[in-house]
Amino acid sequence: MSNWAERIYDVRFARMMMVIILSMVWLNLSLVGCSPVSDLLRRGDALAADHKYQEALAAYAEADSHESETVDGLCRAGNLQLKLGRPDLALRAFEQALSKVHESPSAYLGMAKAYLKKGVEATALQALDRVIKLDPQNAEPWFIKGMVMKKKGDVQKALVMFENAIRRNNMYTQAHLRRADIYFSKGDLDKAIKAYSLAVRSDPNNSEALVQIGRTYLLAKQYGPAQKTLQKAVLVDRKNAWAHLYLGEALIHSRRTEKAIMEFQRALRLNLHLGLAYVRLGQIYEANLMADRAYDSYLRAVKADDHCFEGFLNLARMQLDRKQKTSASRTLAKALGVNPECMPCRVLLGRLNIERRRYKKAIEVLEKVVQVDYSDNEAHFFLGRAYLGVGMIGKATAEYNALAMANDEKRANALLEMINRKKRRR
Repeated sequence: MSNWAERIYDVRFARMMMVIILSMVWLNLSLVGCSPVSDLLRRGDALAADHKYQEALAAYAEADSHESETVDGLCRAGNLQLKLGRPDLALRAFEQALSKVHESPSAYLGMAKAYLKKGVEATALQALDRVIKLDPQNAEPWFIKGMVMKKKGDVQKALVMFENAIRRNNMYTQAHLRRADIYFSKGDLDKAIKAYSLAVRSDPNNSEALVQIGRTYLLAKQYGPAQKTLQKAVLVDRKNAWAHLYLGEALIHSRRTEKAIMEFQRALRLNLHLGLAYVRLGQIYEANLMADRAYDSYLRAVKADDHCFEGFLNLARMQLDRKQKTSASRTLAKALGVNPECMPCRVLLGRLNIERRRYKKAIEVLEKVVQVDYSDNEAHFFLGRAYLGVGMIGKATAEYNALAMANDEKRANALLEMINRKKRRR
């Protein structure tokens, strides 16, 4: 064969080999692409979303039979069992996953959730620490540890855990929310507002975040931002009763009473057990001298929610105004049973003791109130009256001075008149 013919043969041979190699690569890629795992997992997810749980578990099991180095099918089956409230079956799935892939972060995370469902916190925390070691950038184990610490009452550790979760995922809405809840519970409203704002930024249509930031604005007496935020919350979720309730409160401060009433009524249509909405309606009726309607609203509040201490407090006050002392005493006891630290309840208890001429008991109660909150003028007024009841004019005069220094002229003058009357009788 001539050199020229040999060259042509070499070129043709090279081309043929290239075609064979490319065909084999394409075949391998095709075989990989034909793996049914992805389709089975998607099918399982769709069935689970459609509440066809047994079929979903069957799809996950079939997916697992095709997996050799992954455990997605088993982990999804375990998570579905958790959702269905079956932690023991979930544990089996996650343990099977770990026997197949010994260092699976997903399986350890699932095990942690299952142990928490079973109340075995120590083992759950060990599993979470394992996830953190295997997958350092995963935010979820930090968040779950934060929830465990929060439940235990260790809010400082919980804060650290939530912050660790946020560092790994700045868009972790729930971590922002729970961190904000801690600031809110500690009374640090500025930090709470900032933290809730970050939750809203990560999920602008999260109604829980919008309601919480609106509520915090209300407590911070920032009524304009509160109203704006809560109006957005209502637009995002018209069925959120708390959004309507707090929007009603914001509208009261804007002196838009009629619209506020409408929001409270909407809140009650969505949640008949929302006693606080009845309380706010009662306060509006009282302000407009509609005493009977107010009384009825407070009664409805405590019937709707036996933990609504504001309902009990306002009802007890009106009962005392109506000289229903026995009823007031029972109602006030319920208020203090719900919230033993309620200072207005204790002031009212002091007043009730005065009206029953139990002055020493009144003094015992009211002295503790002014020790906690010296700026409580109502407590100073009734404490002055209680001192007069046992003849302690000097101490009553000190309470008058406290009221005068606080520029509470109405209570100061009323107490001074009682002091002078007591002196004249001597």
